[in-house]
Amino acid sequence: MTGNYRFSLLTAQEMPELRQVFLEAFADYFVPIQLTEQQFQAKLKRESINPGFCVGAYAGSKMVGFILTGLGEYKGIPTAYNAGTGVLPAHRGHNLTSEMYTYLIPKLRESGVEQCVLEVIQENAAALKSYKDTGFEITRSLDCFRGLKNELLLAGDEPEGVTITTVTKPTWSVYQHCCDAEPTWQNTATAISHSPDDKIYLEARAEDGEVMGFAAFFPKTGAIAQLAVLPGKRGQGTGKALLREVLNQTTAPALMLINVDADAVAFTSFLKRRNFTRFLGQYEMIMPLVQV
Repeated sequence: MTGNYRFSLLTAQEMPELRQVFLEAFADYFVPIQLTEQQFQAKLKRESINPGFCVGAYAGSKMVGFILTGLGEYKGIPTAYNAGTGVLPAHRGHNLTSEMYTYLIPKLRESGVEQCVLEVIQENAAALKSYKDTGFEITRSLDCFRGLKNELLLAGDEPEGVTITTVTKPTWSVYQHCCDAEPTWQNTATAISHSPDDKIYLEARAEDGEVMGFAAFFPKTGAIAQLAVLPGKRGQGTGKALLREVLNQTTAPALMLINVDADAVAFTSFLKRRNFTRFLGQYEMIMPLVQV
């Protein structure tokens, strides 16, 4: 117990209550987030949420704050991913985020987790300070892009000798050679495969069978998890051809790319030339748990 609050690790039976607190906590967020039950369940699966590593903060018997925790490997390191931290408005200002991490960290260390990772909106000064005070450090800047389908600039001839096809089994070991930066947690190959939502994988192949580029996206939402072209094959229309096919197979009115590494300058420039608009910036933050 800290002050009038107590903390507890959760069970699967408490996740419906957590969802209600999630909706209340994020109703007044920088970008208000309201998830249906189906969308919430999809988030839990895609981001590898483990209820036994999620923390609830309670005032009496009521849950008033939480940390959603996903477990897995990130860049080869056993990692706990913060898939969402929320505190009800009436209970903010009591340092609950730091207190929840103080409660959670021993459990993570005992379980062999070596780092915690999260993303936070760049303008969210209060959250940034809280995470820094907890021990997180900014590791990279991320940009989020959106483009209405009817406003994207994708005209042009099909690249000569390149075929765009849909595949059922993505070859991630090949695709990684196309990418300039590591994807964030919810856009990794593992997260995409765990998602119960419909997803489509596209490959751009040359006549000799070489993979020149690929795309992994969710047609119902228009979210592109990964899109890349082999460095030596860029500037020949392959990226535009992939985007055209993504657009053709997407039912949503817009395409989105969430958490693109800002240092991937060639890729962000490509998106801007296609008339995507940056609508949000985030920081990825990491807190090492291994004590040296």
